[in-house]
Amino acid sequence: MLKSIHDETEAETPSAPEELQRPVESPSRVRRGGRVVIQTILMLAVLGASYGVMNRLIDTKPERAARNFRPTAYTVESVVVDAASNRPQLRLFGEVQAARFVELRPLVNGEIIAVNPSLKAGSDVSQGDVLIEIDAFNYRGALAEARANLAQAKATLVETEARITAERDQLAAAEMQLTLAESDLGRAESLVSSGTLTEKQVEDRRLIVSQREQAVSQRRNNQLIEEARREQQIANLDSLTWKVQQAERNLENTVLKSPFTGVINSAGAEVGRYVSSSDVVASVYDDEALEVRFTLTDAQYGRISADTDPLIGRDIEVIWVVGQSSYTYFGQIDRIGAEIASTRGGVEVVARLDPTRAQVQLRPGAFVEIDVPDRLYAASYRVPETALYDGSAVFVIEDGQLARREVEVAAFDGEDVIIASGLEPGDAVMTTHLTQADNGVRVRGPLSGETQRSGPRSAGSDASNPQQAGGRTGGRPQGDAQRAGARTAGGAGGN
Repeated sequence: MLKSIHDETEAETPSAPEELQRPVESPSRVRRGGRVVIQTILMLAVLGASYGVMNRLIDTKPERAARNFRPTAYTVESVVVDAASNRPQLRLFGEVQAARFVELRPLVNGEIIAVNPSLKAGSDVSQGDVLIEIDAFNYRGALAEARANLAQAKATLVETEARITAERDQLAAAEMQLTLAESDLGRAESLVSSGTLTEKQVEDRRLIVSQREQAVSQRRNNQLIEEARREQQIANLDSLTWKVQQAERNLENTVLKSPFTGVINSAGAEVGRYVSSSDVVASVYDDEALEVRFTLTDAQYGRISADTDPLIGRDIEVIWVVGQSSYTYFGQIDRIGAEIASTRGGVEVVARLDPTRAQVQLRPGAFVEIDVPDRLYAASYRVPETALYDGSAVFVIEDGQLARREVEVAAFDGEDVIIASGLEPGDAVMTTHLTQADNGVRVRGPLSGETQRSGPRSAGSDASNPQQAGGRTGGRPQGDAQRAGARTAGGAGGN
């Protein structure tokens, strides 16, 4: 191969030693290497010192005693139960109605000429107050005519009785003449045989007797006829007397009066209006004779009917919420509906309210809450509803631990539960709803284990307090709606 002169020269020249061929390091690179070495040494020194200090602290740490294990104890509230007779309250709703209500219609036809200024809806009226007056001109005329006819009939009766008296006297005279004629005929017949009188004279006397008999008969007939006329006149007199009374009553009925003390419910009378007996001019109800109607479910009615106390006559409490205030009224159950209220699913009950004047007078149509005493449960236990678990169990505190008890729920009463069986007098029932509740869970009371004793309590809250009653009647707690599903007919006092 061909090579250049330059290549041959390089091949002949000997190479320099390898050490002489390395480039010479710069001073800056040397300084950087020194700093790295120093930093590494310092880091190792710090780590060593820290390790030594840690070992020293560990060696000098005091010995700790082992802690004993303590199970968790939950702070809860409880109540000591006693057996007592408990009567829950049924909280129902109903409507107030007037027990005494009347629609007033005029008893006579005519034009209204006067109207009472108080004849307005909502006004109070007293018994006997004149409400309207109807034009009485025609009725006064009818009364005058009836009285005139009655007077004429009385005069005719007097005339008839006078004729009867005259006929009676004439009959007596005719009978006397007949007696004399019969005596004369008897003497004449005795003288014919002696020849003193002729046969013709005897016949004349017989004719006279016959005429006297006819006169007597006619007078008797006339007397009977006059007596019959008198009876007719007496009957006519009675009829005319009734017409006079009717005319007097019609005249009196031109004034329409309030039949009792009450409140005007509606009014439709104006001066100049022509009214008849079919027109309603006003309606009045007695505000002291009010009643409330409500419905008991079949379960409630059957439960109360099995109680020793009858349903009729049972005292009730009625609460009317007006705005932010509530008012309490009292009454008694008066009667039970004649038919089952199938559309409402129960039995209709009517209670009569006591006629007491309250601060706010009840009005018909008011929607009210009604507290009705339920059945009496003897030897039962009352606990707060928060003590109930799974609808049929409670937890009793025994030696600081929980013990589950299956119970029979008889009824619910507001925020309380009435338990028929499953507890014993003196049991401390946990009232705090504890999620971790189970057998053996340790608990302690809020005040060093002290508990609150639960005795017989009055059913229902004090509705006489307007604020308290208003808070209760204004709406039930949300929990009530959830509890309603569990309150079956078998034992729910609130159903």
